[in-house]
Amino acid sequence: MTGILLSLILQAWTPCSGRASCLRYSEPDELETRGPSGIPVLMYHHVSDPVDGYYGVSTSRFRRDLEELDQAGFFLIVPEDIENGLMRVPPDRRPVLLTFDDGWQDNMSFTGIGDSFQLDPSCALAILDGYSSEHPEFGHGAVFFISWDKIPFGQEEFVTEKMNLLLDMGYVIGNHTDKHTDLTRLSMSLWRDAVIKPLQRFNRRLGLRTSQVRTLAYPGGRLPRDSGAEELLSRLDYMGRKAVAMGFLANGSISSFGPLLSSQEGWFRIGRLDMSRYSVSQVLQWSNIMVPEAREDLHDPLSMRIPCQDPFPSR
Repeated sequence: MTGILLSLILQAWTPCSGRASCLRYSEPDELETRGPSGIPVLMYHHVSDPVDGYYGVSTSRFRRDLEELDQAGFFLIVPEDIENGLMRVPPDRRPVLLTFDDGWQDNMSFTGIGDSFQLDPSCALAILDGYSSEHPEFGHGAVFFISWDKIPFGQEEFVTEKMNLLLDMGYVIGNHTDKHTDLTRLSMSLWRDAVIKPLQRFNRRLGLRTSQVRTLAYPGGRLPRDSGAEELLSRLDYMGRKAVAMGFLANGSISSFGPLLSSQEGWFRIGRLDMSRYSVSQVLQWSNIMVPEAREDLHDPLSMRIPCQDPFPSR
C-alpha cells in the first residue's frame, strides 16, 4: 500500500500498462509547480514531568504544541488518511501527523488497582485525547511506534489491554523493530527478523488486529542509501500481507512529497521532526507545508484509490 500525499497527485496517477488494478505516479516536474506539498510528521518520545532525558518534553510543552498546531489550522491525521486521499481533512485545515516512539509508560499509563484501573490523566495519550475531544475541529489520531526491547508502555500486566484500548480509541500502533537496533548498523540479512519478530509478538496480543500494524519507524531514524533497503522492506510479508507499507525517518525535515512520489523508494523515506529539538513556530516556517490555499483539488473524487500492489516490480 503506497498511497502517500495527495494534493499533488490527484491528477497524476495513470493506469499502469497492462494492469488495470495498478496506478502509477507521473509528471513530477509539472506537479512541483503547484505549490506547498509537505505534510509535517512530528516525533515525540517521553512526555513527562520532570522532563525525562534528552528526547523528552514536559506535559505543559506538549499541551502548548497541541494548542499552537490547532490555532495554526492543522488537523490530526493517521497514515490511512494519507493512503485514502485525506478525505477526513476539512478544506480549511491542513494535515499533520503526530508520532510517539519506543512505547514509554509516560505515553500511555494506567492508574488504579485491580479492575478499577483507568488512563492516567498526565500521560501523553490522555492529554492528546482530551484536547481532541474538547476541540473536534483539530481532528483525532496519532501513531505509537513500539519497540520490543522493553515492556511496551510499561506495566506488564496491562500490555494487552493497553494495545487493544489504543486501537479502540482510534489510534495507530506502529512497528519500531524487535531490539531497537539502528538498521544502518545491522546486517541486511537480519532485517527480516528485526521487522517480523515484533509482528509475531503483536499477534499474541492483538490477534487479527495485527494487520493494522503496517508502518515502521527506523531506530536511530536512518535508512541506508543505495543499498536496496527500500526494495527489501517492500518485499517483507507477514501472514499473507506486506509487513511494511510506510517507513519513517527522523531526519529533521518535512518531506516534499513531489520528489518522493516521483520515486517508488519514497514511501520508505518519510521525514520527521524531533519535537524535543524543534518548536511549532519553527515548523510553521517550513516553505513546503501544505496550506489550505493550495488545496482546491485535495480531496480525491474516488472513495479509495487502488494502489500498486508491488512498488518494486520485477525487472
